[in-house]
Amino acid sequence: MNPQFYVLLMFESMQLFVPQDDIQSVEIIADVHKTQTEFGAVGWFGQEHGHGQNSPIFCLAEDLSLLLDIPEKREFFALLKSPELPVGIMCDEVENIDIREAHLHFQLLPKVMQNTASPITQLVFFQEKMGCICTGETLIEYLAYLSNNYERALLSELEDR
Repeated sequence: MNPQFYVLLMFESMQLFVPQDDIQSVEIIADVHKTQTEFGAVGWFGQEHGHGQNSPIFCLAEDLSLLLDIPEKREFFALLKSPELPVGIMCDEVENIDIREAHLHFQLLPKVMQNTASPITQLVFFQEKMGCICTGETLIEYLAYLSNNYERALLSELEDR
C-alpha cells in the first residue's frame, strides 16, 4: 500500500481524492451498459471486460447526491475494489496525484462538517478549490446508503399508488 498516491475523480465542481490502492481500474463510459436500475445505478460494467460479475455503476452530483441520468460530460468511471463485487462511480475527469509531489496537506474534517452518512473524512486545497478525501470503502458504503434510500423511496411510491 502506498499512501502517497491518490486518484482524483472530478465530477462537476467536485474533486474527490481516493487512494490509488482502492481503485481497481479506470474505464471509459463506452464500456458501460447503460440502464436504470431499481436501486439507483445507471448501468453495468460486465463480465466481458474480465472482471467476473457485472459491477453496478453509479453517478453522483457535485453535492454527492445520486443522479439517475448521466450528464454529457461524464466520460470515465472508476471501479472501486470491494471484496464482494467492484462498484463503479462515473466522473468527468480522472487524474493520478502524488500528494508529496503536489505538496498537498490533508486536513481533518471539522467536527461541525462530520456526518455519519458522508464518505468524506478529510479536506485538501488543490488547484484553487477545496477537494474531499475518502477511501474506496467509505465511498462504497455511501453508495450502498444512497442505493438503500432510493429503493425505500421507490417502494414507498409504489405502495402509495
